[in-house]
Amino acid sequence: MSHHIAIPNSEKFDSKKAASLKTIFQLMAVIGLIGAGIVGFASPKLFAFSWLFAFFFGFTICLGCFFWNCLHHATDSEWSVVIRRQMENVSALLKVVAVLFIPIAAILVVKPDLLYSWIKPHLEDSLMQGTKGKYLNISFFWVRAIGIFGLLFLLSTVLRNRSIAQDADGAAKHTFTMRKAAIAGIPVMALSVTFGGIDWLKSLNHHWYSTMWGVYLFAGAAGSSMAVIILVCKWLKSLGYLKPVTEEHFHTMGKFIFAFTVFWGYIGYSQYMLITYANIDEETIYFRLRNTESWTYLSHFLVFGRFFFMFVPLLFQGVKKSSKIIFCASWIILMQCLDLFMIIIPEYAPGGFSFTGLIACGIAWLAVVGILGTFFLRHLSEGYLFPTKDPRLAESLKLTN
Repeated sequence: MSHHIAIPNSEKFDSKKAASLKTIFQLMAVIGLIGAGIVGFASPKLFAFSWLFAFFFGFTICLGCFFWNCLHHATDSEWSVVIRRQMENVSALLKVVAVLFIPIAAILVVKPDLLYSWIKPHLEDSLMQGTKGKYLNISFFWVRAIGIFGLLFLLSTVLRNRSIAQDADGAAKHTFTMRKAAIAGIPVMALSVTFGGIDWLKSLNHHWYSTMWGVYLFAGAAGSSMAVIILVCKWLKSLGYLKPVTEEHFHTMGKFIFAFTVFWGYIGYSQYMLITYANIDEETIYFRLRNTESWTYLSHFLVFGRFFFMFVPLLFQGVKKSSKIIFCASWIILMQCLDLFMIIIPEYAPGGFSFTGLIACGIAWLAVVGILGTFFLRHLSEGYLFPTKDPRLAESLKLTN
């Protein structure tokens, strides 16, 4: 480390400062779980689709933070050292997300075809007689799900535990171990978002084909998870923590959410253009549903809201370096919710916009976010708020754009 840089004192989170927020998260979880139980009693199918929405939202946020953490180590990044602990804290919630998958697993056991018709296909469904049928079978489905959660839990735990251990002894061996785990973690992340997206979302209509689905979901996960990191860092700074995090770090994070705003628009347009240009029934079925009836208005709003509305403000350096970045990050998270809503709920209500579907998704979202938020606050108290003995800390402290 450079002797010209004053290394800041380590920061330990005082859980008393988050007592009110913890209460809010716990109330969200209780209200959401009770509401989801009522929805499940009234309409098991609606519960299944709404819980899938909330679960996958939590999955994309945690998986996205896991990606950013892996990218940090694999590229030996310096700028992100002071915010890395928050990436670790969020990605560590992947084990909680795995538990949140249990209601979906229970549904598939009790009533297998409530979500996925491919589990009990019609005899005339020729697709299930070929290669797709070999992939979409319930045994292989469970193998993939266990593999996804198992690998993500293992790697995210290694990265966080080694990082916290380095705070104690400052040994370089932790850096090398984390780099190896991160290099393995990037393809694991890619496979997880692809196979998870195909198994849990795309197979809601197993007749649909798209070769860009995994990349599309990755674009949304990466952008929205960085937006969550921005909000977490802003909140901690408002409490007097994360003093080493400066407007230069927020500027860099803002550039990343801008980059993935553009990337999401590019992938979304490419998928839509190529499918509609070819005009093959088995490919256009997805967009025919979402561009008809009242769904078309939300589809258009998603394109405008997620890409065009954010494109202009995020061009400006002043927005990324000021408190306005809080609005941009919050909006991107909201658009991630809308994106997943438009992926999942039209399969439940193909006739048009479902107000009951929106309410049920909101209830399930409260439960999932409340649970994840409660465990996140617990993680904050388990270590320092930023790595204190990382060999690249000094370079992160003098970041300039």
